[in-house]
Amino acid sequence: DALDPEFDKVWTRRGKSRSLHRENRSGSGLLPHYLLTAFRKIRRQKLFSAVNIAGLAVGLACCAVIILYVVNELSYDRFHPASDRIYRIASHTVNAVGETTGVATGNPMAPTIRRDFPQAEEVVRITPPPENADHVLAVCGEKRFFENRVWFADESVFNTFRIPFLQGDSGQALRDPFSVVLTESTARKYFGVEPVLGKTVRLEIDYDTGATELEDFRVTGVVRDAPRNTHFKYDLLLSGSTLLRHLPDYDTNYLDHHYDYTYVRLAPSADPAAFGGMLRRIAEEGARVYEQRFNRPAGKTDYFLQPVASIHMRSRFQGEIDPPGNWTYISIYSLIALLILLIGCLNFINLSAALSATRTKEVGLRKVIGAARGQLVRQFLGESFLVTFLAFLISLGLMAVLLVPFNRMAGTELTLAGLTQPAVLLSLVALLFLVAFGSGAYPAFLLTSFRPAVIFRGELDPASRGAWVQKALVIGQFAVSIFLVICSVTAFRQLGFMRGQALGFDLQNKIVLPVQSNVSHLRRDYEAIKRDFLAHPDILAATVSSSVPGDLEESGYYLTTREGDFRGAPRLLVNTVDFDFIPSYGLKMIAGRAFDPANRSDLNEAFVINRAGLKELGILRPEEAVGKRFQAHYNRRWKTIIGVVEDFHYRGMRETVRPLLLDIEPSLMDTLTLSVRTSDPASLMTHVRSVWENHFPGVPFAFSYLSERFDRLYRYEEQMGNLLALTTILGLVIACLGLFGLAYFIANLRRKEIGIRRVLGASQGDVVALLSKRFAGLVLLSALLAGLPAWFAVNRWLQDFAYRVRPGGFVFAAAAAGALAIALATVGLQGWKAARRNPVDSLRNE
Repeated sequence: DALDPEFDKVWTRRGKSRSLHRENRSGSGLLPHYLLTAFRKIRRQKLFSAVNIAGLAVGLACCAVIILYVVNELSYDRFHPASDRIYRIASHTVNAVGETTGVATGNPMAPTIRRDFPQAEEVVRITPPPENADHVLAVCGEKRFFENRVWFADESVFNTFRIPFLQGDSGQALRDPFSVVLTESTARKYFGVEPVLGKTVRLEIDYDTGATELEDFRVTGVVRDAPRNTHFKYDLLLSGSTLLRHLPDYDTNYLDHHYDYTYVRLAPSADPAAFGGMLRRIAEEGARVYEQRFNRPAGKTDYFLQPVASIHMRSRFQGEIDPPGNWTYISIYSLIALLILLIGCLNFINLSAALSATRTKEVGLRKVIGAARGQLVRQFLGESFLVTFLAFLISLGLMAVLLVPFNRMAGTELTLAGLTQPAVLLSLVALLFLVAFGSGAYPAFLLTSFRPAVIFRGELDPASRGAWVQKALVIGQFAVSIFLVICSVTAFRQLGFMRGQALGFDLQNKIVLPVQSNVSHLRRDYEAIKRDFLAHPDILAATVSSSVPGDLEESGYYLTTREGDFRGAPRLLVNTVDFDFIPSYGLKMIAGRAFDPANRSDLNEAFVINRAGLKELGILRPEEAVGKRFQAHYNRRWKTIIGVVEDFHYRGMRETVRPLLLDIEPSLMDTLTLSVRTSDPASLMTHVRSVWENHFPGVPFAFSYLSERFDRLYRYEEQMGNLLALTTILGLVIACLGLFGLAYFIANLRRKEIGIRRVLGASQGDVVALLSKRFAGLVLLSALLAGLPAWFAVNRWLQDFAYRVRPGGFVFAAAAAGALAIALATVGLQGWKAARRNPVDSLRNE
């Protein structure tokens, strides 16, 4: 204070105005010194720096991958121009047979809006092929593939959605009938790198008119591949006018409509709620036409608008184009990543706090020569930022490694290029600063709180300063790790339980052959086709059906005992089968009989239901069902229940068995199942392929094993288990790295004590026990603290399963014992090294 005025006079004479206080306190000129000190600290403390950087790098890599995943999930369809004004029209219908909410609309919806509703700037209708949307045969020269992302679309599709053109004119591409626009990868698949405009692709479309044939479509454009983050994915876009060539009343038929998806882009001044209300006129017109045709009241339909950007995460209605997102798994993945990062941060804080014992004299000396506490805080926070930044650079490399298994587990296509997205960049920068400050704040404020006089008089025991915090951090690390272990083990137990339970049908050694072209031949001649397959001795049985166990088909019949009156009628899922389905799949009859090929009347007069179907039909005992007659809404036929099968888990163990009806209806069959033995697999598959090519020439041969198809039902559970296993291993590795570093530090800090104990006769085991007991109690306490949250978490997750394991105490005890064993092994290694050290080396200066 006394020197400051004189100092200011000197600088004022030089034309400047400075303050000694500002010169001393700013610290701006000390930045290079801080950086140099930080690098020296990293170089001198290689082990601790490596542990800190490794732990933070793994945590940051996990968080960065999850940020990519979450941003990808939440950014669906936000890239379209004016996406906030694009809506899909959905419907809610209440009629005599029930209540449904779906995303498909009647055929005349788009033409009517385009003609009568000026509030809509753009209207587009996209329609899948009416009867073979998931298996359109495409032929180009010798190349033949089945395509499942084929759409008929109005010309306005390119004005409504962002679909960048690489070749062709977006204004003309879908104007003429039999025009097709290909994506870049599809064009390359069929034509290689040569120009494709004007060339021809032959497509087999089933228009539900009774016959299918290959038709020539002229390529009029090539567009970029559909981005991953859109619910509307496409490979081939066909001109909507092509449908009118085969279905002349397509634009006006309110009754026999197929799955049309209608989108509108409203004018900026339009009110979405008011516009949705105006669509009631279209619903009323459809009801009027229905009543005129069938002379009975129509159900009530209300249309509503869905913002296109909310479809992926919020829409779970009947007829969705793309599987919706899952908030549960977003939350779980995010929590796991944060827990891994938390372990890394706790490592950093713990080791930094422990190392404060070696830096107290540095802090005291800096304070004596004039350093303010704020400058010291900035110095230590700067060191934290430097370590965190180095960890972040390493995490980018780890991300490239982690993305491979994560994409495989989550079914995504994330790449490092996604880091350039503004939302991802901002999230990563915020995460970087949060981690750096959170990891460095406690050590910085702890170190700078020491009084120099106390330090230099030797009155401070730095090893004990913040000891309770170190214990809390160790407990926190292992509590998180044990929590992850319990969740991981429970997920795998549940998956193993679902796969290992008796399903009620024969799952193994079955080959599934979906017939995706020339299906009329199968439906007409399936008995002859089966005989040709059965000519091989390793094929034990053959059957034809509309679906197989593992398929999530929702097709069903409403059944009534009142002629033509289906009001309040029960609905049963249906699988249309042949005479051999029940014995081929080993289903158990509990009443009545199975379909009998000797009794040909079963073809038109018989049903078989499962036990769950009894309750749906209001029947108490299986024997009472046999002989009862019902009319099905599908074809208005009356049939008699001839048998009841025991419930079998055809949709897996995730949900309860639903009411099911088996019906012989050849017009719906499209799948062959072969029951085989694998004594000579090469000969078997040669025969299967030969019979296939004989009956379905030119149709690509594709098969799968039923067990593999069925496993797809548990895809989410398998993803979850794999991700938990990976993160659990990472969490334990990081926690043990931190414990290793802490034990190493404590062993060095107590090396003189250990030396004296060894001189006085302590054995190596005594020294190991001395260091281990400090951590054993902490790990056991961690297990107790992790137990309740883990029990709550696994019980909440298991509620989604109709059949589930119980989270028994054995899993919790095993997780605690495993964590304790790993911790003691880690600490014991350091104790053993410390015990082997020659006491002379520790005491030579005493």
